Amino acid sequence: MPIVQLKLGDMFDGPSDLIVLPCSTSGTITNFVRERLMHHNIPYPKCGMNLGDISIRPFEGGENIAQYVAYAASVHGDSSSTAAIQRIGEQLGSATASQSTIRLVSAPLLGAGAGQLRSKAVIESLSSGFKSTAHRDARLVIHVLHKSVFEKLSLIQDREHQEPGSTIPEKAPRVFISYCHTSEEHEEWVTALGTFLRESGIEARLDLWHLRRGMDLPQFMTNELSMAERVVLVSDEKYAEKADGRVGGVGWETMLVQGDMANLPPDSTKYVVIVRGDNVDAGLPRFLKTKFVIHWPKKTSDERNRQTLLRELYNVVKIPALGKKPVFV
Repeated sequence: MPIVQLKLGDMFDGPSDLIVLPCSTSGTITNFVRERLMHHNIPYPKCGMNLGDISIRPFEGGENIAQYVAYAASVHGDSSSTAAIQRIGEQLGSATASQSTIRLVSAPLLGAGAGQLRSKAVIESLSSGFKSTAHRDARLVIHVLHKSVFEKLSLIQDREHQEPGSTIPEKAPRVFISYCHTSEEHEEWVTALGTFLRESGIEARLDLWHLRRGMDLPQFMTNELSMAERVVLVSDEKYAEKADGRVGGVGWETMLVQGDMANLPPDSTKYVVIVRGDNVDAGLPRFLKTKFVIHWPKKTSDERNRQTLLRELYNVVKIPALGKKPVFV
């Protein structure tokens, strides 16, 4: 089920998959948005949009913030409407359903400023529209710039969600799969693994599916590592060779992963390492030699290891119950 969250702060602090910028039907924007457009060299919105329309385009040069940027015509003249905000939400949700590269959407309180709508009404309309069309693993984060407004809205949401028996929907874990394009067979194997994870409720992310032509490859890796809850490193002898020699995309990614690992606690389980090959030592780069890995020889059946990986990603650990102390005679 799609999730909608409130967050205090600036959308441009990113990263996300799609960032939403408010504009009027005549193409005018607020000073806040204008400053961001100038700083990130984003084209201005075109005039002639209808109230409630959105226009999505690649965020060229700003991939460290988002892969896409959307203009949302949330104001006409000096007013807006909850129906228009809901329609914007529906279109944003549809974008997540039609494009696998879009799962995390960041938006402001559309229509709450120049549109003179109440913030609570904006959240309700945007949320209902988004949830009605969004992919089940999609997430909309509504950013609130002012702390006092954020605290007030959070308090209202907390009260409304304190109904008996109400539960927060479980979000699919976001998992990035890192690997080396060793061979066509290996690439097919990784694709099959990612497909299995997605079929099992994991939001698996793979360059073959989510990397667009023309995107900056290092920035794509940076964004995916930053947004991933777990990272599956599929290592083999070729991966180890490129990682140790800092060659190509694997070499660049190795530096990113090492930097991320350095900021994690010693007992972190963010990175899950798979060694695909007969020789574990030969299939591991130096920086991963101390990791507890999943050994996955090529000739073995995939099913057992797939289930092991799935339990790891869902944090399912079977520990026998603690029994009673025996009686010593």
